[in-house]
Amino acid sequence: MLDAMLYPPPGELVDIGGRVLHLHKQGHSGPPVILESGIAASSLSWRLVDREIARFATVYSYDRAGFGWSPYNDRPKVARELVEEMRLLMSTAGVPTPRIVVGHSFGGMMMRMYAAMYPEEVAGVVLVDALPAEEWFPLNPQRTHTLRRAVQLTSRGIWLARHGVVRFALRKLENGSQVLPQLFSFLSGAGKAGVPQRVAEQIQKFPPEIRSQIRAHWSRATSFQAMAEYLAELPASCAQAQVCPDLGDTPLIVLAAERGRSGHLARQAKLAKLSRRGDFRMCAGSTHWLMLDEPDTVVDAVRELVEEFNLSRPPIA
Repeated sequence: MLDAMLYPPPGELVDIGGRVLHLHKQGHSGPPVILESGIAASSLSWRLVDREIARFATVYSYDRAGFGWSPYNDRPKVARELVEEMRLLMSTAGVPTPRIVVGHSFGGMMMRMYAAMYPEEVAGVVLVDALPAEEWFPLNPQRTHTLRRAVQLTSRGIWLARHGVVRFALRKLENGSQVLPQLFSFLSGAGKAGVPQRVAEQIQKFPPEIRSQIRAHWSRATSFQAMAEYLAELPASCAQAQVCPDLGDTPLIVLAAERGRSGHLARQAKLAKLSRRGDFRMCAGSTHWLMLDEPDTVVDAVRELVEEFNLSRPPIA
């Protein structure tokens, strides 16, 4: 396939027992830092921060199955299974512990669960506008309808991607044309602000050299298939997170976007209370894609935990 030739994986493909996941390691010193992406994002979502973190730590980003350079697999797409898959990947790749973990959105909820389930493996947590566990469980009728609609639209994207419509629409959006993307939205039933519009808006936040790679990933039918499965399991994932214990004394920094739905900042501030050492920080003017809007803020938060980790290590005799 042409895309595979044009955009080879920047990291390595790791076999974790019949399944393959893409893992990208950067940096050669300092403690391990693990980056976990949002529900339908890839390791590319960290491109504005990962290289900076690699200056003072060893940073690992990866793609969950079906996104980025990781092939789709039919394993359950529910949070606890995903945490175990991530943990198996890191173990197989020889990533040492304890680790500093960083998660955005759904990935933030995953990393909060990982830190609660395996506290001995985690030295610190940064939540980047993380998904609160109560966001999608229990569901009221309105939220049930919203989620069911999202799954339906994403499922339609499978057919549209398979027939090249998504690729064509994304190219036109990047070039400023609205006619064909609106037609795509009509065909998908999404209205004027459908899936391609939101994906294109996300792509525009990246450096130009990254946009074509993200467009290629979102032109695959398997990306939409994986996304539909993740969304369908979202209530179960949130229910699992709700029964996880708090983080005790694990250092925790919560970075919250200023712009969000009603009550967003209050829910983010509540996340900081998961740890007795939790620190809540509102990032003025930022959107949900905080690591694209305020990359230096994310890098600085990780640096703080790395420095704290280094100070806590006994001196070498």
